[in-house]
Order: sequence, then structure tokens, then C-alpha cells
Amino acid sequence: MEEGYTLKVDPVVKNETRVIALGVAVLCLLMLAVFAFIKQLDYTVIIGTCLGFLAAVANFFLMAFSVQKSAEKMNGAQPAESMEETAEDGEEEQKEAPLSPEAKLAKKFMQASYTGRMLLLVIVAILAISLPFINAIPCLIALLFPRIVIYVTQIIRNKKEARA
Repeated sequence: MEEGYTLKVDPVVKNETRVIALGVAVLCLLMLAVFAFIKQLDYTVIIGTCLGFLAAVANFFLMAFSVQKSAEKMNGAQPAESMEETAEDGEEEQKEAPLSPEAKLAKKFMQASYTGRMLLLVIVAILAISLPFINAIPCLIALLFPRIVIYVTQIIRNKKEARA
């Protein structure tokens, strides 16, 4: 098998995906409890929640995995220096650095990954909205849960670092 096509998932990607999956699952359960409390819980809500959970976690995993693969494609390469001196006044001016071939490849890979992941989310949203046995509201809400989990996780990690 060619090296570019290996599917070895970095332990950090696995761990962060587990954290996101656990957090999203907790939020999905809370959302189901709210639907039950307002007496709107039925099988369409459960299916929508499950679809949203799967899509949200898959999106996060694919994003993290594509970052891992992009970093591997960089192969330790760094972009060229991004500061240039202007001839007129001697001040340094910020200009976009030329990218190495490795960095260009990694950037293209990340752009393709982003496009593919957004297409996945659009397909999930269209399915949730158009299929009668899926309640779109919990599905679409669940797609937002990874952001909440990331935010809360960052706060917890920052507090732990501040104590240390």
C-alpha cells in the first residue's frame, strides 16, 4: 500500500474524537430530555438526534484526521519568511509568504477535506428536512454540539493549566 493512503489514526485524533463524541452524546441526551419534558419526544426526534450525533462526530473526526494528514504531508517543511523590508521607509511590511510544494499540497488537501465535510453536512441537513421519519430540528441542533463541547473543554483545560 502506498504511504499516502495509510489510515493510521494518530492517538491524539482518537482521544479528541472520543472527548467530542462523549460531550455530544451528553448534550444529545439532554436535548432528548427537553423534548420529553415538553411532550414532543417521538421516534422522529430520536432518529433526528441520532443522525445529528453521527454526522457531528464524523465531521469532527474527518476534520481532525485531515489536519493530521496535512501535517504529515508538510513533512517538516516551513513556509518562507513572511516579512520583507520596503525600499521606501525601511519598515517591515507583512506580505503573504510563498508556500513550499509540501505546504501547497497540504493546503489543497485541507481545502478538499473542508469541501467534502461541508457537502456531507449539507446532505445530512437535506435528508433531515426532506424525510418524514426524521425530525430536522434535533438533527440540526446536534450539528452545533461539537462547538459547545470544544468551548467547554478549552475552559476546563485552561483552568487545569492555571492551577498547575
